[in-house]
Parts: sequence; C-alpha cells; structure tokens
Amino acid sequence: MKTALLSLSISSLLLSACAMQQGDFPSLAKRPYEDVPANADPVPASGLPTVSSLPSDVQAAVDNAAQQSSSAHSKFLRNLPAVKSRVNAARGAAVSSEAWVVAQMDLASLEMDRSPSVEALAEIDSLYIQRLDDEFERGNLGGAAIIAEKRELIDNQVRLQQDEIDSMKDRLR
Repeated sequence: MKTALLSLSISSLLLSACAMQQGDFPSLAKRPYEDVPANADPVPASGLPTVSSLPSDVQAAVDNAAQQSSSAHSKFLRNLPAVKSRVNAARGAAVSSEAWVVAQMDLASLEMDRSPSVEALAEIDSLYIQRLDDEFERGNLGGAAIIAEKRELIDNQVRLQQDEIDSMKDRLR
C-alpha cells in the first residue's frame, strides 16, 4: 500500500513537470552572432594601450626565473642518464635492497636538482597573476603575454622533469 502511494506521488510529480505552461517562450532560431565562425579573429580592443615590454624590475624577475629554471634543467638532464641506469639496475629488486636504496637516493637527488625549476615556475606564476591583475585594473594589455611565453618554457621543463621522475618511480615499484 505504501509503495503504491509513493509511486503514485512520484509519478504525479514527474508528470507535472511535463505539463504545458502558458506564456511566450524564447525562439530557438539562430541568432546572428551564432553564424560567425568560432575561429574568427577577435575584435581588437580599441582605445586600450598595449605594452610591448615589461617594467625593468618585472622583466628582470621573469628573466631570472627563466635562467634559474634553465640552469636547473641542464643539471637535471646531465644527471638523468646515470640515475636512469641505476633505476634500471634496481628494477625488480626487493624493497630495501642495496640497489633499490641507491636508486631511491639518486631519484631524491634528481628531485633536488629540479627544485629550482619548480621554484621558478611558482615565481613566474606569481608574476603572471600580478600582471593579469594589472592589465584588468589599468587596461595595459600585452605584458601578460610576454610573461606567458617564458612561463610556457619553464612549465615544459618542469613537466618533462616530472614525467621522467614518475617513469623511473614506476619502474621501481
């Protein structure tokens, strides 16, 4: 009895949602802006100044972050073959065996080699957000794009490093 009453209540609620309402409904016809291709060139912002360079202190910080990451990435790449060799030698070794411990220590050392790249990415992310805020508040467009270029370089280095480390960790499991 209770289930019949419950199912009757639920079905009446569901059917009431399908009932036709009175009133005007919006047209489903295409609007003019829907015919414009999605990859059309955006309308340039008129009257807003564009920036072709960053303030010297911001540019110096961006360059410093890029240089810091590149140095760390070079060191990472220099040490990578030796670490890969030790990880491959420890592949299938028992946890806590000498080969496994040596490989883990080398991986930890490699992570330390890459830490300046991660720090540089955090620094350039902070600069990028500050610049976006400045562009939003003052309308000085273009500076964030300059930072984004260097940020992409650093991000690619960090991703490559992380992929290599993850791959080696997987081999040790």
